Amino acid sequence: MSQTAKTSVDLTLRESKRSTFYKELAIKTILMASSLVAILTTIGIVLSLSFEAFRFFTKIPLTDFLFGLEWSPQTAIRADQVGASGKFGVIPLLTGTLLISAIAMCVATPLGLYSAVYLSEYASKKTRNYVKPLLELLAGIPTVVYGFFAALVVAPIIRATGSGMGFEISSESALAAGMVMGIMLIPFISSLSDDVINAVPQALRDASLGMGATKAETIKQVVLPAATPGIMGSLLLAISRAIGETMIVVMAAGLAANLTINPFEAVTTMTVQIVTLLTGDQEFDSAKTLAAFAIALFLLVLTLGLNVIALKIVDRYKSKYA
Repeated sequence: MSQTAKTSVDLTLRESKRSTFYKELAIKTILMASSLVAILTTIGIVLSLSFEAFRFFTKIPLTDFLFGLEWSPQTAIRADQVGASGKFGVIPLLTGTLLISAIAMCVATPLGLYSAVYLSEYASKKTRNYVKPLLELLAGIPTVVYGFFAALVVAPIIRATGSGMGFEISSESALAAGMVMGIMLIPFISSLSDDVINAVPQALRDASLGMGATKAETIKQVVLPAATPGIMGSLLLAISRAIGETMIVVMAAGLAANLTINPFEAVTTMTVQIVTLLTGDQEFDSAKTLAAFAIALFLLVLTLGLNVIALKIVDRYKSKYA
């Protein structure tokens, strides 16, 4: 090869490397900008909630909010109006949120996991192609439709069944809202768990079957433990979705902030109260309106705590089955 040809090849290689370098730099810049937008958005949400919540806690003591057992944010609009002292205890809202979420998870967890195991381990390819899209269709139904279904169908059935058995059930109950919410959460658990179970190496199944274990024993002792980190992620997503649900609770469980663990009574949740507090004609700087930001900050901390717990569980099983 002549010197001119070598020079030409070197120049071409340099231009190619330079072009690749700039393309990679552009891609890195876009990715960093996207990450920065997400981080700044999160920081902005936390700071805005913290600022307004701090204003609330200058009016209402933090201990009254965290440990109060009554929620009745009916403060006066005018200085001469009677009934200026409201009750801002978050415990009834927290209890109602956890009660409905627990009922929803009791419905969604077994149905979602069983359907995921069936689709990944037992169903034929043709059956899977039909059943999985139908399950995922549940996630696309608007929550207001679930709310109508809970209020017009499920709640009357529960009330009639309870009356026949001698139970006194409210027309709006945590049980009706929790059951319908559980149905809504099934695709969140089923779809993600199905993908995780399918990702378990086939070699683990073959080794278990080769040792004489049955298919059911292999699923119970090998597949599910290996897929636990991903399953925990799907459960966490479902719990977060349940905690943040509003429409079903409004239409099926009501607005009454009752401190109870009785699923037959009407309760309310933190998200419902946030919507209620921000849709009135109260002044924005009043304790009643600012209480919505305090609830939102409390909900954010609660969700963060659930994420931390889930990560601990995931790390534990990752180290065990790595």
